[in-house]
Amino acid sequence: MLMLIYDSHIHVGQFYEKYYSPEYIMEKMLSLKIHKALVSSTTTCDENYEKIILEIKQLVSIGHERILPVLWVTPKMLKNYKLSFMLDTEIEWKCIKIHGLIHNWAPNGKLFRQVIVLALKLQVPILIHSGGDKKCDAGSYLRVIKKHPLQKFILAHGRPIDEAVSILKQTTNAYVDTAFMPLENIEIILNNGFEDKILFGTDFPITIHNEKNLSDVNWYQTRISQIVDIIGVDKFELINAKNFNRLFC
Repeated sequence: MLMLIYDSHIHVGQFYEKYYSPEYIMEKMLSLKIHKALVSSTTTCDENYEKIILEIKQLVSIGHERILPVLWVTPKMLKNYKLSFMLDTEIEWKCIKIHGLIHNWAPNGKLFRQVIVLALKLQVPILIHSGGDKKCDAGSYLRVIKKHPLQKFILAHGRPIDEAVSILKQTTNAYVDTAFMPLENIEIILNNGFEDKILFGTDFPITIHNEKNLSDVNWYQTRISQIVDIIGVDKFELINAKNFNRLFC
C-alpha cells in the first residue's frame, strides 16, 4: 500500500533508558513514508529544556516542513518561569501538549488555564493525554473543553472510549487520536459519525504494545495495515491526511 502518512503523535528524545535521536526519527520517517508529523520530545520528562530545544531544532533542520514541533508543557516549566525560554526560540510551535498521567495537571486549574491562554495566542491545538487514571480520563476534561469553544483539544488515545465519545457528542472543538487506540475503539468513533474528529497517531517510536517483538518499522507498518483492514483505505486516508491537514496546515 503506497500512500503518504501524516502522523499526529510522534516523539523524539530520551525515553527511560532509550534515546531516539533526531537522526533516527528522520531516518524512520523517510523509510515509513511519513510525509508530515507532529513531534514532541520525551526529554521533557527530565525537564531538560536546553536539550529539548536542541532536539527539536536539529529535527527541523533535517526534516524541514515535514516536522511540526509540539511544545510539551509541564507544571514545573510554568512554576519555574521556563516557558518564556521555550518560546524565545526560532521554533514555530504547531501544537501544545500536556500529560496528566505523568504530571500533576488539574483539568480545571490555574496552570492549565495558562496553557489554554498560550494556545489561543499561538492559535494552535492542545494535545492532552487521556486515560490511565481518573484524574486524566477523557471525561475529566469535558468542562474545560466546553468552556473554551474557540480552542481545539485533541484527546490522545481517546480513553476511556465511552467518555471520549460523549465529549465528541457534546462539543465541536474536541478530537481524538489513534495512538495505542484498540481497533474496535477506532470503529466506535467512526460508527458514531466522528470521522472528521479522529486523527491518525501512533506514539512512535514508543511501541510498548509490541507483543510480537517486531522492529519499529515493522510494528508501524503492521499498525497501519490493521487499521486499513478494519476501516478501509478511503476512511484511513480521511483520518490520516485530510484531518491532519485540516487541523494543522
